Amino acid sequence: MNYLERVAEAIRIEVPVSSLPAGDVDALLNSYASLAFSKGVDVTATDIHVAWSVWQIRIDPSHAGLVPYEQLPPSLQRSYEVFVRAIRKVGENLTRPDRVASALTPYGPPGTEEEKERLFELYKIMVQSSESLVSRRQGVNTFFITVNGAILTGLGFFIKAGGGQEIKALGVLLIALTGLILAYAWRSMIVSFGQLNTGKFAVINRLESHLPAALFYAEWEALERGENPRVYRSFTSREVWAPFLLILLYGIAAVASSLVAVGMWKL
Repeated sequence: MNYLERVAEAIRIEVPVSSLPAGDVDALLNSYASLAFSKGVDVTATDIHVAWSVWQIRIDPSHAGLVPYEQLPPSLQRSYEVFVRAIRKVGENLTRPDRVASALTPYGPPGTEEEKERLFELYKIMVQSSESLVSRRQGVNTFFITVNGAILTGLGFFIKAGGGQEIKALGVLLIALTGLILAYAWRSMIVSFGQLNTGKFAVINRLESHLPAALFYAEWEALERGENPRVYRSFTSREVWAPFLLILLYGIAAVASSLVAVGMWKL
């Protein structure tokens, strides 16, 4: 993949799949990539329409859209807005170094077969690292589920136990605060795991740019890059609901037990 194709792929990432025209759009995206280099943040919808027209002439010279931009219906003019944003964003990034790529290949992309084989070995290590992170994440979730189950059992025990209300309330307060801290730690770890895995896949995607096939990048494309929740929704965004609900439950228990302990609320 040459430098122009890499920019074209960057533009493709920024554009929803539903906004791309049907058929082979590689040549069109390459034209858009040239706009990112030549116009950058100054690109306009007219520029994009001209590039699209050059591409469309080769496919269907009689296409109804082959008219000056000003003569297009407003709905078609608005359809170029997503490409304007994408090309401007990519064009802006062209002026800034890719920190991940620079750190990954500080001496340039692999040039010899030996270097490519070495990079492939590093790619396999990175994929294994990502899989290991998922296993660790599942283990952490199992641990916190078990611990919170024990804490909830303890809360139920103190609530049903005999004795004065103030003593029971202090016990519930202590357990609720412990659960609150653990639930917050669980939520923080889930977010941290998600961020760490995002970083790993950023490296994996950079490595795949030097390989014959980009499997994980293709999978991400098939999932519409997470932009369509009906196709794919991040597991992290749903996973954090479990500790969030526990934080809410422990918070209510802590407040209620505090009110009972100081005599402001009688059960």
